[in-house]
Amino acid sequence: MSRDVDFPPLENGMDYLVDAVHRLVATPSPKDLKYAVLHLHAGVEVLLKYRLICEDWRLILDDKDDKSADVTEEDYEAGRFRSIGIGKALKRLQTLDGVTLTSGQKTAAAALDRFRNQLQHHGLTSTAEAVEAQAAKALGFILDFIDSHITPETHLTDVDEQVLDEAMPDIRGALGTINALVNQRMQHLRSVVDLASAAWCPDCDQPAVLLESQHTDQSHGPEDDHPRCAFCTARWDSRADYVDDFTSIKLGLSHYHAAHDGADSPTEHCPECGKDMLVWFDPDTGELGPDPNGRCFFCECEFNDRCPRCNAPVNNPADDETMLCYDCLDDL
Repeated sequence: MSRDVDFPPLENGMDYLVDAVHRLVATPSPKDLKYAVLHLHAGVEVLLKYRLICEDWRLILDDKDDKSADVTEEDYEAGRFRSIGIGKALKRLQTLDGVTLTSGQKTAAAALDRFRNQLQHHGLTSTAEAVEAQAAKALGFILDFIDSHITPETHLTDVDEQVLDEAMPDIRGALGTINALVNQRMQHLRSVVDLASAAWCPDCDQPAVLLESQHTDQSHGPEDDHPRCAFCTARWDSRADYVDDFTSIKLGLSHYHAAHDGADSPTEHCPECGKDMLVWFDPDTGELGPDPNGRCFFCECEFNDRCPRCNAPVNNPADDETMLCYDCLDDL
């Protein structure tokens, strides 16, 4: 006797999320972590595309496929088409009226995409702590997205509403448990992190990277440091390697795009030490923001403004005054 299998998009996406959180709330095995990442990614992708489908099913077609223009509704119903991934879904969602996404939400989705790609192509090398921390942010994002953008106004059927009513409490409860584990671990590390010049970790997205190594030889300097994350134990061979990961993964910046596309450069020369390791970002979130501060990850100098004459970084003690850099003051 044959059995019918019917998982409409919304139910399918929610089922992926429920399975993912159940694998994370206990003490996850390596296999649990693997499938938690895969199913969380699948759930987020399906739900983002579900919202696009509510507007027009054609919005999920991959325009890189030469045959996408020939896809009929019959092809769509039968699954005979190539669809987009999370990155392109986010871009298309932002073109819809009433849909807004914060930089933090986009960062959480991008981190989940990176974890999935690592797992599929290279094997997952992150720790359970890193996966749980990033999963909590991705879950927080998709729950907010569902609450704001997958509503009765987006053509939900009675069955769809029932699926949400049954699954959401389960997922919210699991998210609370995962967040509690993350907060408990960060609280345990607070005394260590507060005493150090901590930085944001691109792997687990916690402000727990200790830049300085413990050297017994006092001749060692910042160039000899091997940064490590106290939360997820990620390590880097040098501060420069850490900065490369931080600016590319957390900030989405690269020297390639700066040179070829006119995008913002990930780093600039520090006026104090001369190293190309000065980065501008919001220190409270570790992300790009409207009022970023500059931090040199080599000499640890900080800047909050720019010279109005030459645009060089300066540290202005007064918010209501402009301050020239030393070079410009000498020229006067």
